[in-house]
Amino acid sequence: MFVITEDHFGGPTPREFTVQAHGGPTEVNLVLESLLVAAQGLSVASSIAEEQRDALGALSAELFGSGSALALHWRIPLLGAQLGISLAETAAGVFAMEQTAQAVRTAQERYRETEAQLAAALGTARHLAQFPEIQPHLLDPQGDKALADAWGRTALVSLSQGSQLLLSLLARKHPMLRASGEGLGLVTQSLLEKARRVSRESTQTLSPQTQALPGEPVERLSEHLQAQTEVAALGDFSISSREQPGGRPRHVIHIPGLELPEELAELDLDGLAAGELDLSAGRGLNSLLDAGTNDSAHLQGVIDKALEDSGALPGDELVITGYSLGGLHALNIASGGALAKKYRISQVATVAAPNRAGATLPGIRTTSFQDANDPVPGLLGGPGELSADRIRVTYEHQDPTAQPGGIFGASHSFTHNIDAITRLQDEAPAHLDEGQRAQLEELDEALRGDPQARVYSTEWDSEGVAQLEAAVTELAGRLQEFPERGASGVERTQDELVEQR
Repeated sequence: MFVITEDHFGGPTPREFTVQAHGGPTEVNLVLESLLVAAQGLSVASSIAEEQRDALGALSAELFGSGSALALHWRIPLLGAQLGISLAETAAGVFAMEQTAQAVRTAQERYRETEAQLAAALGTARHLAQFPEIQPHLLDPQGDKALADAWGRTALVSLSQGSQLLLSLLARKHPMLRASGEGLGLVTQSLLEKARRVSRESTQTLSPQTQALPGEPVERLSEHLQAQTEVAALGDFSISSREQPGGRPRHVIHIPGLELPEELAELDLDGLAAGELDLSAGRGLNSLLDAGTNDSAHLQGVIDKALEDSGALPGDELVITGYSLGGLHALNIASGGALAKKYRISQVATVAAPNRAGATLPGIRTTSFQDANDPVPGLLGGPGELSADRIRVTYEHQDPTAQPGGIFGASHSFTHNIDAITRLQDEAPAHLDEGQRAQLEELDEALRGDPQARVYSTEWDSEGVAQLEAAVTELAGRLQEFPERGASGVERTQDELVEQR
């Protein structure tokens, strides 16, 4: 029998700092976006041609709507025939342009979907292939336990995504497996729909009290992030302004991560079902639901109010940075909504943020940073859509002084990622191509200055918090009961979904 012993893979060795960067102004991305621009041009041309066809059709109807027009000259019937041919050719041209434009858009969407799936699959394979190097850290007393812990958490998230894909494929041939999966999905969907509805109907308001952060000179992204480390302890987001020569100020917004109750690390389904979770935090579960199901509409509203209070005017430039949940909020803002309609968003940078499917708005430079051993980016699905303006940087950074712990592991911490980004910027030519370095330099330029940030806090209405706590408690209880309730529980859940709609 083959047995893996403690020394099978040798002793623990330090991990090298490695970087995988994707996206940016590559040849493929530039060609795809040129095709999309051409497709938009075809759509515009199609609309113009359709208007001309309608006008020509109206003219034909006016000329030949009555038989009297035919008596004017013997060539008028020939003119009518020529007009009919022109109308038919115009209609065929409009149809061809519409079909071509749609084919280009569909091809681009399929390419981006395939690209994201391949990136997720290759990332999982690359991560799991590192087990021989991680195993000594796990077993050896001198090994890096924080590294092994973070690697294991990320592996579980990666495997769960693969399992979901495998189950969906197997369920096509095994009805019992499909029924079980659909039943659990209905239970979860019903309660999550209730939580989503409660969150959308809740109210998030801006607290009148603000706090000032000490002004620190900022030259690049890592220094900006370092200057924002106290925001999470003081409030829910910060705003600072940089004066621009001969123009309006540039406003920089930083959004910290999810605020979880201290007792959450000790809660399981039993505790959640017993209602032992406090969800009143401004960046708590309500904020997570706002980001995950509501495109951050609540947060965008309070940030807009804070911008107005700070003197911002419509059309001013915004630069947004976000960590963890704050990064998901930042991606939502970059994908559209109230702030993008009112202000000009130039740069967005996210750190250790969950992936968000879909594209960001054209013209917004988006750069996402994450550690390869951080499970959070994969919690909501595969990597987001890349483009010439959107870059994803994945690094593996080992901190020998880190300790295992935290809900998401040591590699998710803000300070861990700041250290990694600092090293990345110090060694940028070795890890990033010319286009990626240029985008990072533009981000540094947008953040450069000696600003004083103000920290803003928010509050959720008490009624919405109480309803959300009840929904979470019910969800945990329902998940506990699911194996015992079977089909009757699924039928009840289906009835509830119909009522909610």
